[in-house]
Amino acid sequence: MNFFQRFRFFLIGFIPGCIILFFIVRKNGCTSPNELKMLELQYQTLQLGNKAVCKLNYLKLTEALFKSKLRDFEVDYDLSEVHKKPYGFYYLKNKKTNTNPFEMVIEDRDTISYINDIKLLSNPSTCNCDTIQ
Repeated sequence: MNFFQRFRFFLIGFIPGCIILFFIVRKNGCTSPNELKMLELQYQTLQLGNKAVCKLNYLKLTEALFKSKLRDFEVDYDLSEVHKKPYGFYYLKNKKTNTNPFEMVIEDRDTISYINDIKLLSNPSTCNCDTIQ
């Protein structure tokens, strides 16, 4: 068997394989675990603690606007404790710097995304929300 015969057999298998792979990947796409977790947290019911509500009022954000801003965040798995009992928590930070003046920790409670507190990054000394229990 010479080179051209081997090359022909290679192409007979390679070209249909590429076409099949193209159709499989195009339908499903590729998503990272970070994107999957953010989608899950966004579509769950959002529940805010007293400190989080106070800090949202300080930032002049409504709950609906805040929930839409969750698209700008990503999970920092180095600071998160995913397997903590009874609920794991995820530390969310900005994808791009200086787009949102806050970061937060979300507890994943089965069907509820619970936020107890929001960490203000700019000018936190003027907010009096840290005195709330």
